[in-house]
Amino acid sequence: MRPWRAPLLARLDETRRILAQSESQLADAAARGVDVSPAGAWLLDNYHVVQEHMREVRQSLPRGYYTELPQLSSGPLAGYPRVYEIAITLISHTEARIDLDNVNLFIAAFQEVKSLSIGELWAIPAMLRLGLIESVRRMSLRTTQRLVQVEEAERHAATILAAAQQPGPALALAVRDFMNDPPRLTSVFISRFLHALRERRAEQPALIELEKWIAIEGVRPELASTRATQRVAITQIMMANSITSLRAVGRLDWKVFVERQSVLEAVLRRDPAEYYARMTFATRDHYRHTVERIAKRTKVPEPEIAEHAIRLAARPGLRDHQKHVGYFLIDDGLSELERVSGFKVRGFEWIHRFALRHPIFTFASAILGCMALLIGLVAALIGPIAGAALVITVVLLLIPISDVAINLVNQLLSVLLPPRLLPKLDLRGAPGIPAEFRTAVVIPTLFADVEDVAEALETIDPQFLANREA
Repeated sequence: MRPWRAPLLARLDETRRILAQSESQLADAAARGVDVSPAGAWLLDNYHVVQEHMREVRQSLPRGYYTELPQLSSGPLAGYPRVYEIAITLISHTEARIDLDNVNLFIAAFQEVKSLSIGELWAIPAMLRLGLIESVRRMSLRTTQRLVQVEEAERHAATILAAAQQPGPALALAVRDFMNDPPRLTSVFISRFLHALRERRAEQPALIELEKWIAIEGVRPELASTRATQRVAITQIMMANSITSLRAVGRLDWKVFVERQSVLEAVLRRDPAEYYARMTFATRDHYRHTVERIAKRTKVPEPEIAEHAIRLAARPGLRDHQKHVGYFLIDDGLSELERVSGFKVRGFEWIHRFALRHPIFTFASAILGCMALLIGLVAALIGPIAGAALVITVVLLLIPISDVAINLVNQLLSVLLPPRLLPKLDLRGAPGIPAEFRTAVVIPTLFADVEDVAEALETIDPQFLANREA
């Protein structure tokens, strides 16, 4: 059996460790009064935000969901989900400034070439979080690298300045030792090193020679200072944008995004009965999950499955409720849609549907089977008993065993056969219930005597006044 590989989630675990180390290193430096740069301050102030989003990503990408996402087969991100590449491409082109407008534009442009599945669209928020966390990771590494270079520059400057305070050739020897075995002359190191020397008014011939040598071997001081400043500014912008965008991603209404971008949703909205678009989000999502389930099993694109449902509902001669696409997605027409789509019912699905078609038989059989099992267990615990004694024992235990069996079966059925979602219309924006949907609510009542009738009639008027909405 091949081991399950999830490179993206493995990298998230690595990122968590790196960010924890960076935060600890920066916090320690800040406590010692070392300049951690604006990007470092951003991370220290918002590290809890990044931690929270890492937890949310891990929860929103369970193993089963992750493995169902289409993966890239080639390139540097081979084995990673396709939507992850989409997310990091968007982040890189916007300098980590993410909002619903640029996400909508980018995804719409991508889908002009290749449509995304409903599962991929729902994965976009998690992938954006992952990409932004990766951006925070890169900026954190830059910040800690800069911190190391700054501290190294401060150490070398302190050594040379200490030598400058001593009489004799101590300064010249210190400068020569530095030239013979120099550290890595990065822009950050040069800028901070020369700044430390000049700050202490160390204008001596040996130091002037050292500055000229650095300009030849590394980068001119003015250019080094410019580059170091630019790098600090870019790192700060990227860090700030990444953390701000993480907050924004957590606040956006992704339901609207998914429905706007879903090709499957656009097909289902062509419902011949024209009810689909007027239903609650939970109902529409339930319909889409049915299409997604059939598409995964049959390897047929989701929009094509939805097209089958639309065509079935648009046939002439159907009754009114059969003209609604939902009849072929969650009602008696589902079997016809599955047949047209090439879907084969198997395993637990067959048992589940059999139980729904024969509820009394299923319930009674389960209770009898459970009782037989419990009686067998009791008999095994008691040991061998004569025939008459065994019959008497079983009769005496029949009522308590049946009670236990019924409770066990009820618990099992509630887990294995969860309640089904009832399709609902969304009337929140309407000024009341439309006339064609109004109905009478009948409450059966038992009257013991004439006084109960009088009391019930007295409550009708207050009940009416308590609910005057249309």
